[in-house]
Amino acid sequence: MAAGAAAAALVVTGVVAPAADAAGAPRTELASAVPGWLTDPGQGAPVDTGAAPGTWGLSLRVYLAGRDPVGLGRAAQRVSDPADPSYAQYLTPAQFEQRYGTTPAQTARVSAWLSGLGMHVTGTNAHYLAVTATVDQVQRAFATTMHGYARQPGQPPQLVAPAGGISVPAALGHDISTVLGLDDLNPVIPDPAAPTAARRTAAAQSPAPRTGAVRATTAPTAPSAPTAAPPCSKWWGEHSSAIPPVDGRTTAVDQVCGYTPQQLRGAYGVTDSPYTGKGRTVAVVLDGALPTMAADADRFFAAHGLPGFAPGQYSENFGPDFAATCGGYADAPEEPLDVETVHLAAPDAKVVYVGADCDTGAGGSTAFLDAHTRIVDQHLADVVSDSFATNEASDSPATVVAWDRMFQQGALEGIGFDYASGDDGDGSDGTARGSVIFPGSDQWATAVGGTTLELGQDGAVAGELGWGAEAAQVDPQGTGYLTPPPGQFFMGSGGGRSRLVDQPWYQRNVVPPVLATAGGTAPAHRELPDVAADGDLATGWLIGFTTPGGAYHEEVGAGTSGSSPLIAALEADAAQAAGHALGFANPLLYRLRTSPAIHDIVPAPAGRAPSVAIHLPSWETPGSFDTYLSLLDHDGSLTTAPGYDAVTGVGSASPDFVRWFARR
Repeated sequence: MAAGAAAAALVVTGVVAPAADAAGAPRTELASAVPGWLTDPGQGAPVDTGAAPGTWGLSLRVYLAGRDPVGLGRAAQRVSDPADPSYAQYLTPAQFEQRYGTTPAQTARVSAWLSGLGMHVTGTNAHYLAVTATVDQVQRAFATTMHGYARQPGQPPQLVAPAGGISVPAALGHDISTVLGLDDLNPVIPDPAAPTAARRTAAAQSPAPRTGAVRATTAPTAPSAPTAAPPCSKWWGEHSSAIPPVDGRTTAVDQVCGYTPQQLRGAYGVTDSPYTGKGRTVAVVLDGALPTMAADADRFFAAHGLPGFAPGQYSENFGPDFAATCGGYADAPEEPLDVETVHLAAPDAKVVYVGADCDTGAGGSTAFLDAHTRIVDQHLADVVSDSFATNEASDSPATVVAWDRMFQQGALEGIGFDYASGDDGDGSDGTARGSVIFPGSDQWATAVGGTTLELGQDGAVAGELGWGAEAAQVDPQGTGYLTPPPGQFFMGSGGGRSRLVDQPWYQRNVVPPVLATAGGTAPAHRELPDVAADGDLATGWLIGFTTPGGAYHEEVGAGTSGSSPLIAALEADAAQAAGHALGFANPLLYRLRTSPAIHDIVPAPAGRAPSVAIHLPSWETPGSFDTYLSLLDHDGSLTTAPGYDAVTGVGSASPDFVRWFARR
């Protein structure tokens, strides 16, 4: 998929040497829509049952290429490159539409072609045509073969996907960029007893996955909260707990109780800074909505002696189908973690919560793509934080193309996108092959990893490691371990090599070849993450919110779901200092890797990786907690190193991050 120099970096129409259809007419190949769930052994590939029934129904999106897709990619790179004269010379949405938007003629041509094949165009907008079609119609239109797939051997087909490439007539090759919805986990299968097609199953309407905020006791299936507070420290190393002896140690420092807003502001240089995000807006994108979000944030900050949101500082933006698809669903504690973290680190920035529909629709991630598209079409924000993610192994190059165009529009308008890189290390699932997350792996996104941030009694940073931990549970008697230390992988910063996206220009000569090329066995691809901030549960920070149907409370938030809004907020502060939005920040961040703005994270000295006592609510004994000995600086197969690494990227934002922009 994408990569290389800006123009070549973007597969927008997937143009290759035209093929020919059965009648000999030339065709233009599009980006492959074969999903990773068909080919990746770690995904438990379904069983191919052969040609899909031609009467099965699909809901598609046919995305339009716009006026100048190649020029769009080049312009997006130039405006994002600090070394280019066009740097930070952004467009308004109206200017973007005039130069690069789709034309009425494109819409009319593609609509007429689809309708002529018997498909139904159910809606159009500035980006795509919504279409319903049968498998037979899809096969004729895109010169492909659709197969059915069963989830288990012996079952009837329940899934559908193209078995090979897709293409369109060459006359439309400059009008169509990609097609989503061809790989469908819930095709409409006609009921033989009724002419009306069956509705999609509830699986297609469930909330989209995202990387994990630490959910503590708030998830519906989580154990009940301890009746007594577990041991913890207000600052790193304040208290220790006794542990069964291991390697000559009989104590381990306790996890922090949750850093206060003042502690975290001090750690990132915000406390005494005049740059607090004033004049900038940060968007938080999730599905669902917490009805008490604004009031909860004000209550939380007031409890810590700090101002909450001023009138008009916090707002919410929802699409027309949000209420119908989400109902009363609220993503807690994710939403308060993201919203309150932005206000914590950028106290004067505006925050807009952008709610994605809870029905994921064609292509799986389209509800979130729609929410992002609203941001760029309306310029709702200068920087965006999102913890939505799918395992990249479930996506296809066709999906990347659709997101690329939205990201490029954002770059040209000065909007940057930050994503949690995940909390599962290399993403391996018992196989030898890990997987990174998408859309964080897109070359136009900033993937944010996590660190373990050790703050001393004076509030200064006493140490910082790449986030990753192995954990061994202490037995109920406190005399030994249920599994011998170091135990099993617990959680850690997500990272690794993309399978879909080629190495982007800003990573060349920065990412070690051994990472980008999988040890020299494959072409150079994009590597994650790009940058990092605190994300370890052991060094998390306090958030406050009202559990839907429950009471207001405070708990510890963490994960790269917290790291991402931290970086987004600091970018808003930096934008105030710089006098302009940072836009797509990766080219800048990679140039800053040797500056005081970035802290290069390196491994702990050999044999001196710290251990911490983690206390979590018990599943076996409600109202109590279990203790784990967690060995830090162990992120599965990923390791930190001087320079770029797959745990923290170029490094973490330092206390001088914002001040660097003021001194430029």
